[in-house]
Amino acid sequence: APTHLLLALRARPLEMLGDYLTALLIAVLGYIYPVYLCFKAVEKHKRKPEALRGWCIYWLVMGLYTVGVQISDRFVFWVPMYCEAKVGFVLYLWHPKTQGALYIYESFVAPFLARHEPDIDRHIDETQTSVGDVVVKHSQATGNFVREKFAQMLAALPQAVPQQPGAQGSGYVPRSATEAAAMAYSQPKPRSD
Repeated sequence: APTHLLLALRARPLEMLGDYLTALLIAVLGYIYPVYLCFKAVEKHKRKPEALRGWCIYWLVMGLYTVGVQISDRFVFWVPMYCEAKVGFVLYLWHPKTQGALYIYESFVAPFLARHEPDIDRHIDETQTSVGDVVVKHSQATGNFVREKFAQMLAALPQAVPQQPGAQGSGYVPRSATEAAAMAYSQPKPRSD
């Protein structure tokens, strides 16, 4: 049993290196390099927006891939060569010879979204309405809470007491040292002409 434990402890750093290397490769090959290519396409085709369709499709598919990987990583991380497959898939998506993003978009994404577009739009509208209602309700409650707490804070502040008739000064006697210091610094300095 102890030998299995030692082998497992030795193998884990290699797995972690694989995870970090995979994340780095996907960041560079899946995001940074395509961002640069997209920049070049935008600058080169300023007057032909239809030339940018391929990059819009790539980023749409890449967004779906990113969401899918966030879910699948939790369940299939143990599959052999999973990390390498992710890197290969990202390369497949943007490589000019494979144009995998275009294939996936035209074969799966566009037909699915076109078929379900009215339902998706309805759900988005319903969600925006319900979120708006919740925001309005909670912002009103928050406003009332802040007003109430501010009023309580003001009521808790010490009140200035009028001085006895005939005493010098502003007419008020401070109730605490803090109030006296505040009054001393807030009074104008006498002028020495």
